[in-house]
Amino acid sequence: MIRIAAPRADVVADPEGKTPGRGGYLHRDVGCLEKFEASRVKQFRSLKVRIDRPQRLKISEEIRRLLDRAAKVE
Repeated sequence: MIRIAAPRADVVADPEGKTPGRGGYLHRDVGCLEKFEASRVKQFRSLKVRIDRPQRLKISEEIRRLLDRAAKVE
């Protein structure tokens, strides 16, 4: 699972799990990322912040890059 965090008003991917602030988790699965991108729910419950579509796409792209790098290392 990959943590996403809301240290301030912005939501970011937190692969090390060290960013302060509320956090939530997404599976390392492409299907889960696609559901996250397509979701119409504005509130990410565990973060207690609103995430609009551009933010979701930015976070998803960042996570995909992290997964690609991890796959190349293995």
